[in-house]
Amino acid sequence: MTPLPHLATRIFDTPLLIAPQKLEVILAVLAPRIGIEIPAPAAAIPPTQAARKAFEVTQDGIAIVPIEGTLVHKAYGLDAASGMRSYVDLQNEIEDAATDPAIKGILLDVDSLGGEVAGIFELADVVYEARQAKPIFAVANANAFSGAYLLASGAQRVYAGQSSGLGSIGVIVTHLDVSANDEQRGFKYTILHAGARKADFNPHVPLTEEARATIEAELNRTYGMLVKAVARNRALSETAIRETDAARYFGDEAIPAGLADRMGTKASALFDLRQAVARPSKSIQRGGKKAMSEETIDIEAIRAEARSQGYAEAREIVELCVLAGMPGRAAGLLANNASAADARQHLMEARATEDAAEIRSHVMPDTGTNAKANPAESPVMKAVERLARKGVN
Repeated sequence: MTPLPHLATRIFDTPLLIAPQKLEVILAVLAPRIGIEIPAPAAAIPPTQAARKAFEVTQDGIAIVPIEGTLVHKAYGLDAASGMRSYVDLQNEIEDAATDPAIKGILLDVDSLGGEVAGIFELADVVYEARQAKPIFAVANANAFSGAYLLASGAQRVYAGQSSGLGSIGVIVTHLDVSANDEQRGFKYTILHAGARKADFNPHVPLTEEARATIEAELNRTYGMLVKAVARNRALSETAIRETDAARYFGDEAIPAGLADRMGTKASALFDLRQAVARPSKSIQRGGKKAMSEETIDIEAIRAEARSQGYAEAREIVELCVLAGMPGRAAGLLANNASAADARQHLMEARATEDAAEIRSHVMPDTGTNAKANPAESPVMKAVERLARKGVN
């Protein structure tokens, strides 16, 4: 059987944004090809998929971009034809769709258990930024786990089917120690190296404590990036994302968890997107910029004030509004004594409207004061102070 060392380097000793059950399947297929026997997982190994075609564009100008299979940074030859989906290809397709005047909206058709870390955060930023140009919806058309969910979360609205799975927002690393297997087969490796840490992850010797610490540090760094990106995309706090503990949510479980907005199939998501793009844009542009943006509000001053006074609820509400790209809504929420949970629901509902792409260009009527000119006169600051006098924590 042909050895696949290039695949081994992409699987072992590197953080992956992939569902554990998918990783088990990959390991069961890969291990025998590098001389290691691993029991096959209970889940059946999926059949090889044919090479995919370019993304579909409907007659009324909706681009349907599939995010399916195992997600990798780059795919070549047989890799690309065996169910792998390249971040490079996806980025090109999404950028093409977002800049094509004939395309009015983008639907991300997601069916993936995730994949590699390399390249995914750059692609996630592209998805998030592309929705400034055109409406982008996403549907979990079976599975949207780990890295695949990160990409789906960048859409303005996420749909979950009755049997769909979403979440698994976590990072996993596998180190393969074959030293015991080597001993059984009578192999003894002599590893020469310059640089004390050069052979840290060699599979033919047990993992050292220093090497383990290195892997754990990178795992935690990657997890922090993942949590931050999903929190931004979904207008949730980082704490809320961490509290999912990388659990998987199925069907309507994903909505109260904040990971989906509506129940629906690919067909219903496409129908709603068509309705959204049929409406004329309501955004007001001046000189290429929105008439009122978050720059008219001194967000850092608000954060600093909330932190210094210890108003945890107010601070979280402000942070949620900033993450949602709607800082102007903080004033009204605070003035109405909204809880953080109320604020989160309000922001999710605002983002879920058909003209979500334009919401960020509107600021609530009572936020007209330029906080940069005088932060003390900011209605948001005054709302924080009112909460403080009422003893809200």
